[in-house]
Amino acid sequence: MENIDIIKKLREGNHNAFEMIFKEWYSALCEYAFSILQNDDDTQDVVQKFFCKFWDKREQIEIHTSIKSYLYRSIHNDCMNVIKQRKTRADYINYSVQEIDINYTDNNIITNELNVNIQNAIEKLPPRCKEVFLLSRINNLSYSEISRTMDISVGTVETQMVKALKFLRNELKDYLYLMVIWSVLNQML
Repeated sequence: MENIDIIKKLREGNHNAFEMIFKEWYSALCEYAFSILQNDDDTQDVVQKFFCKFWDKREQIEIHTSIKSYLYRSIHNDCMNVIKQRKTRADYINYSVQEIDINYTDNNIITNELNVNIQNAIEKLPPRCKEVFLLSRINNLSYSEISRTMDISVGTVETQMVKALKFLRNELKDYLYLMVIWSVLNQML
Protein backbone atom coordinates (compact mmCIF):
# COMPACT_ATOMS: atom_id res chain seq x y z
CA MET A 1 0.00 0.00 0.00
CA GLU A 2 1.20 3.48 -0.76
CA ASN A 3 1.45 6.28 1.80
CA ILE A 4 -1.68 8.04 0.55
CA ASP A 5 -3.80 4.86 0.71
CA ILE A 6 -2.57 3.95 4.19
CA ILE A 7 -3.24 7.44 5.52
CA LYS A 8 -6.69 7.51 3.93
CA LYS A 9 -7.59 4.16 5.47
CA LEU A 10 -6.13 5.21 8.81
CA ARG A 11 -8.29 8.36 8.83
CA GLU A 12 -11.33 6.19 8.14
CA GLY A 13 -10.54 4.15 11.25
CA ASN A 14 -9.16 1.08 9.53
CA HIS A 15 -7.43 -1.00 12.23
CA ASN A 16 -5.44 -2.95 9.64
CA ALA A 17 -3.83 0.25 8.34
CA PHE A 18 -2.88 1.26 11.87
CA GLU A 19 -1.56 -2.22 12.65
CA MET A 20 0.50 -2.21 9.49
CA ILE A 21 2.16 1.11 10.41
CA PHE A 22 2.67 -0.04 13.98
CA LYS A 23 4.30 -3.34 13.04
CA GLU A 24 6.50 -1.79 10.39
CA TRP A 25 7.77 1.16 12.45
CA TYR A 26 7.52 0.32 16.16
CA SER A 27 10.98 -1.25 16.59
CA ALA A 28 12.77 1.35 14.47
CA LEU A 29 11.07 4.18 16.37
CA CYS A 30 12.05 2.59 19.70
CA GLU A 31 15.68 2.46 18.57
CA TYR A 32 15.52 6.08 17.48
CA ALA A 33 13.91 7.20 20.74
CA PHE A 34 16.51 5.27 22.72
CA SER A 35 19.31 7.01 20.82
CA ILE A 36 17.93 10.30 22.12
CA LEU A 37 16.74 9.35 25.63
CA GLN A 38 19.22 6.61 26.60
CA ASN A 39 16.57 5.05 28.83
CA ASP A 40 14.51 1.94 28.03
CA ASP A 41 11.48 2.89 30.15
CA ASP A 42 11.23 6.39 28.72
CA THR A 43 11.74 5.01 25.22
CA GLN A 44 8.88 2.53 25.56
CA ASP A 45 6.62 5.21 27.09
CA VAL A 46 7.31 7.72 24.34
CA VAL A 47 6.70 5.33 21.47
CA GLN A 48 3.62 3.70 23.02
CA LYS A 49 2.08 7.07 23.89
CA PHE A 50 2.84 8.30 20.40
CA PHE A 51 0.98 5.38 18.79
CA CYS A 52 -2.00 5.88 21.12
CA LYS A 53 -2.12 9.56 20.21
CA PHE A 54 -1.58 8.67 16.54
CA TRP A 55 -4.67 6.46 16.61
CA ASP A 56 -6.78 8.87 18.69
CA LYS A 57 -6.02 11.81 16.36
CA ARG A 58 -6.03 9.79 13.12
CA GLU A 59 -8.80 11.93 11.58
CA GLN A 60 -6.71 15.12 11.92
CA ILE A 61 -3.38 13.69 10.74
CA GLU A 62 -1.82 15.73 7.97
CA ILE A 63 1.22 14.09 6.42
CA HIS A 64 2.82 16.26 3.75
CA THR A 65 6.01 14.25 3.34
CA SER A 66 6.37 10.54 3.95
CA ILE A 67 5.00 8.43 6.80
CA LYS A 68 8.59 7.72 7.82
CA SER A 69 9.44 11.44 8.13
CA TYR A 70 6.22 12.13 10.01
CA LEU A 71 6.81 9.28 12.48
CA TYR A 72 10.46 10.16 13.13
CA ARG A 73 9.70 13.88 13.52
CA SER A 74 6.87 13.10 15.95
CA ILE A 75 9.05 10.77 18.04
CA HIS A 76 11.87 13.34 18.01
CA ASN A 77 9.50 16.05 19.32
CA ASP A 78 8.10 13.74 22.01
CA CYS A 79 11.63 12.82 23.12
CA MET A 80 12.56 16.50 23.36
CA ASN A 81 9.52 17.03 25.61
CA VAL A 82 10.69 14.21 27.88
CA ILE A 83 14.15 15.78 28.08
CA LYS A 84 12.58 19.15 29.00
CA GLN A 85 10.52 17.43 31.70
CA ARG A 86 13.64 15.72 33.07
CA LYS A 87 15.43 19.07 33.22
CA THR A 88 12.49 20.72 34.94
CA ARG A 89 12.37 17.88 37.50
CA ALA A 90 16.13 18.08 38.06
CA ASP A 91 15.97 21.88 38.47
CA TYR A 92 13.15 21.54 40.99
CA ILE A 93 15.05 18.89 42.95
CA ASN A 94 18.20 21.05 42.97
CA TYR A 95 16.18 24.06 44.12
CA SER A 96 14.55 22.01 46.89
CA VAL A 97 17.92 20.67 48.06
CA GLN A 98 19.34 24.21 48.15
CA GLU A 99 16.35 25.41 50.19
CA ILE A 100 16.87 22.57 52.67
CA ASP A 101 20.58 23.39 52.90
CA ILE A 102 19.80 27.07 53.55
CA ASN A 103 17.22 26.18 56.20
CA TYR A 104 19.61 23.70 57.77
CA THR A 105 22.41 26.30 57.83
CA ASP A 106 20.09 28.94 59.29
CA ASN A 107 18.94 26.44 61.89
CA ASN A 108 22.55 25.63 62.83
CA ILE A 109 23.42 29.33 63.19
CA ILE A 110 20.40 29.94 65.40
CA THR A 111 21.08 26.80 67.44
CA ASN A 112 24.73 27.72 67.94
CA GLU A 113 23.93 31.29 68.95
CA LEU A 114 21.24 30.12 71.32
CA ASN A 115 23.50 27.47 72.87
CA VAL A 116 26.28 30.02 73.47
CA ASN A 117 23.86 32.38 75.18
CA ILE A 118 22.35 29.61 77.31
CA GLN A 119 25.84 28.44 78.36
CA ASN A 120 26.82 32.00 79.25
CA ALA A 121 23.66 32.42 81.32
CA ILE A 122 24.25 29.09 83.12
CA GLU A 123 27.81 30.18 83.95
CA LYS A 124 26.40 33.29 85.69
CA LEU A 125 24.29 31.20 88.11
CA PRO A 126 25.44 31.07 91.73
CA PRO A 127 27.55 27.89 92.31
CA ARG A 128 24.99 25.87 94.28
CA CYS A 129 22.12 26.92 92.04
CA LYS A 130 24.20 26.05 88.97
CA GLU A 131 25.05 22.60 90.36
CA VAL A 132 21.39 21.79 91.07
CA PHE A 133 20.35 23.03 87.63
CA LEU A 134 23.02 20.97 85.81
CA LEU A 135 22.23 17.82 87.78
CA SER A 136 18.56 18.22 86.91
CA ARG A 137 18.72 19.36 83.28
CA ILE A 138 22.00 17.84 82.04
CA ASN A 139 22.28 14.66 84.13
CA ASN A 140 18.48 14.16 84.24
CA LEU A 141 18.45 13.44 87.97
CA SER A 142 15.21 13.68 89.89
CA TYR A 143 14.91 16.15 92.78
CA SER A 144 15.25 13.31 95.30
CA GLU A 145 18.41 12.03 93.56
CA ILE A 146 19.88 15.54 93.59
CA SER A 147 18.94 15.81 97.27
CA ARG A 148 20.89 12.65 98.10
CA THR A 149 23.84 13.54 95.83
CA MET A 150 24.28 17.03 97.29
CA ASP A 151 23.18 16.12 100.80
CA ILE A 152 20.47 18.79 100.85
CA SER A 153 16.69 18.61 101.30
CA VAL A 154 14.29 18.16 98.38
CA GLY A 155 12.79 21.52 99.34
CA THR A 156 16.19 23.17 98.89
CA VAL A 157 16.56 21.50 95.49
CA GLU A 158 13.15 22.86 94.46
CA THR A 159 14.05 26.34 95.71
CA GLN A 160 17.36 26.29 93.83
CA MET A 161 15.64 25.12 90.61
CA VAL A 162 13.00 27.86 90.85
CA LYS A 163 15.79 30.39 91.43
CA ALA A 164 17.82 29.03 88.47
CA LEU A 165 14.89 29.00 86.04
CA LYS A 166 13.80 32.50 87.05
CA PHE A 167 17.37 33.77 86.60
CA LEU A 168 17.74 32.06 83.19
CA ARG A 169 14.38 33.36 81.93
CA ASN A 170 15.40 36.87 82.89
CA GLU A 171 18.93 36.48 81.49
CA LEU A 172 17.68 35.03 78.16
CA LYS A 173 14.64 37.28 77.63
CA ASP A 174 16.40 39.11 74.78
CA TYR A 175 16.87 35.78 73.00
CA LEU A 176 13.24 34.74 73.18
CA TYR A 177 12.85 35.38 69.43
CA LEU A 178 15.74 32.96 68.73
CA MET A 179 14.15 30.28 70.88
CA VAL A 180 10.86 30.67 69.02
CA ILE A 181 12.56 30.56 65.59
CA TRP A 182 14.68 27.61 66.65
CA SER A 183 11.61 25.76 67.87
CA VAL A 184 9.68 26.45 64.65
CA LEU A 185 12.58 25.42 62.41
CA ASN A 186 13.07 22.20 64.35
CA GLN A 187 9.42 21.35 63.84
CA MET A 188 9.67 22.04 60.09
CA LEU A 189 12.79 19.90 59.53
